[in-house]
Amino acid sequence: MLEILIFLFALFTAYKVVLSILQIKFISGCTEPVVLSASEFQSAAQVAIAKQKFEIIHNIYTFIIVAIWSVWGANALQNSLSGVETILVRDALLVTLFLAIGAVLNLPFEIYSTFVMDKKFGFSNSTARLFITDFIKSLVMILIFGFAISWILLLCYDLLGASWWIWAFGISFGLILIVNLIYPTLIAPIFNKITPLENSDLNLAINELLNSCGFKSSGVYSMDASKRDNRLNAYFGGLGATKRVVLFDTLINKLDKDEIIAVLGHELGHFKHRDIIKNIALMSIILFILFAIFGNIPASFYTALGLEESGGGLFIFFLLYSALFMVIVEPVISTFSRSHEFGADEFGAKQTSKDSMILALKKLGKENKAFPLSHPLYSMVYHSHPTLYERLNRLENL
Repeated sequence: MLEILIFLFALFTAYKVVLSILQIKFISGCTEPVVLSASEFQSAAQVAIAKQKFEIIHNIYTFIIVAIWSVWGANALQNSLSGVETILVRDALLVTLFLAIGAVLNLPFEIYSTFVMDKKFGFSNSTARLFITDFIKSLVMILIFGFAISWILLLCYDLLGASWWIWAFGISFGLILIVNLIYPTLIAPIFNKITPLENSDLNLAINELLNSCGFKSSGVYSMDASKRDNRLNAYFGGLGATKRVVLFDTLINKLDKDEIIAVLGHELGHFKHRDIIKNIALMSIILFILFAIFGNIPASFYTALGLEESGGGLFIFFLLYSALFMVIVEPVISTFSRSHEFGADEFGAKQTSKDSMILALKKLGKENKAFPLSHPLYSMVYHSHPTLYERLNRLENL
């Protein structure tokens, strides 16, 4: 069984590597600039190819780590906790430490991405002190919330019999909604300074846009994203009364008022078309299927890794091998997400003008160095948005 599991993960890794190679060859073959200027197009191509090479190495590294966990690591970690007498606490510690060690093992790639690759392409502004502070904060959150959530789900496993996974799904889905609810007011400020938007003209224009769309928010805010990164972005965070509009300071500095309104209009298009509700519904279905599969999987699957027949062993197996299930679901999620984007673009264009929406997308592509084309298969699997070329072509032909 162990050999079969590792072989399946090897096939999964090879699949992801092949997709990256297809994307690299596709980008390398695109010599005629579209959307961007010749220099911008070339720069975006260099960034995209570098990212794919990075992903190839990262995927191979992930396979090696999964193999080590499967052959030796999971059993060793479980044995290190043999002195903890309470099974529930021991299993919760097992899952929490697994998550924390995973974060540490991924640290070299985070460092390279931030201080080598992103610095090279002019994205990263992060300092060593800021990076270390962020990592410590993230690790503390993993230890605290990882243990608490693991304990709750493992309690379901221990007490609720064969139907435990249904309850665990319901609790997990509820926790996801709660995290979305508290993220803008409690979690985001841990990492960034978020303040009310000071630009009164822009604030007025945004509030007029929100009112015209029937979108009630708790305010419009600016986030000091530039202390880490030069990429442009904005988002609507929270649910219900906690909803707020958050603009990256980089976006405010690079786009004019009409272009910002167009970008926010795009996001409001998702709200008006109920795309957010649709996405939540899809994710709930996928999460339910995921729990149904792993909640009924034979114990021989995870005891093959040297893990005990317990909730902790099952959860470690779930964390290691759920990616094999996601390989089937990922194209579905991406296709579903892409299907909403053209309508949101058109809605955003109507809030100002088609030209403002086009200019905003071009500036976002330029500043984020986003390559405007993609191999169709790679796009089908990974892209939550159509390519920049497809989006602009659709807008120009409205």
